[in-house]
Amino acid sequence: MSTLPPVIELIFSEPVTPAGAGIKVYGPSSHQIAGPVISRGALLYAPMSSVDSGTFIVSWQVLAADTHPSRGAFRFSVGHPSANPYSSLLTGGEIGTATPAGFVLQALARWVHFVGFALVFGVVAYSALNRDKQPGNRPLRRLVGAGLVLLIAAEPLALLGQLASLSFDADTAIGVLASGFGRLLGLRLAGALLVWALWSLESPWPVLGVGVGVALIDGASAHAIPGLPLAGQALVAIHVGAMGLWVGGLAAFLLVPDRRFGRYAALCFAVAAISGLLLAVAHVGLLQSLMTTAYGQVLIIKVLVVGAALSMALIRRRRLELGVLLTVIAAAAALAALPPPR
Repeated sequence: MSTLPPVIELIFSEPVTPAGAGIKVYGPSSHQIAGPVISRGALLYAPMSSVDSGTFIVSWQVLAADTHPSRGAFRFSVGHPSANPYSSLLTGGEIGTATPAGFVLQALARWVHFVGFALVFGVVAYSALNRDKQPGNRPLRRLVGAGLVLLIAAEPLALLGQLASLSFDADTAIGVLASGFGRLLGLRLAGALLVWALWSLESPWPVLGVGVGVALIDGASAHAIPGLPLAGQALVAIHVGAMGLWVGGLAAFLLVPDRRFGRYAALCFAVAAISGLLLAVAHVGLLQSLMTTAYGQVLIIKVLVVGAALSMALIRRRRLELGVLLTVIAAAAALAALPPPR
């Protein structure tokens, strides 16, 4: 092009929120020339002003409606191409929509959260369904305490994962905390603290009520299903809840065995399997996406590991089953950090 356009416009496939500045445009002289960004649903635009000619680098970062971060960069030239000090922004590695460090931190935060969820609410549910195994039992109390620590620790990790996927600067941090992601982070922390306050009560039911709320929050931060956002959130909440009850119940069973656990675990597995299958069909769609996308490949791994966990359950190798289930949670955490195929 021969002249600099007055406005830079970016169109996304779904509504987004700018993270921090949202759009930055660096001229050949390294100056940032974009003005304040304006968001209109799936459209992001910002005014530009510069007398420079040469190569310009556009850097953008946004949060999707389901709170997942995404960023990217591209170049354009006015007149003849030239060197640009910010050309390194074009070559950063990506896993899904995040940097490698951001992906690892996001997946780790979700794994810590899911394990904490299981140790708190799965253990409490096991105690509630086995009235002679009350939550006052010391080994079970230690499990719940460990779960609370993990639930709280997951949130700073999640914030680090968001910033590593975007950028470490004050504007981005403030933007992330003020976004839907920040509100859900606060709600999850509040849920963990509320459980800590309720844990001194004799009844497990208030704690389990908080668990339902936490599962619904997890559903709100999961990948949206096009056309069925509320149904997708409900399915994720059911899936997270069933997996948490299975894993946490198994951990409690290993410390305080009960012969009725088999029926409890079978019910949890059935609900988790059905809800997981429905989510897989909704997100993957075409069978070829299983092999051609990172999301589909991790999903295959998760299914295989779930099969291994079921095999361990059938031959009653409960400790091995728990170890395999922790791997299932790791695969689920990776899926939550990867964008599903569209």
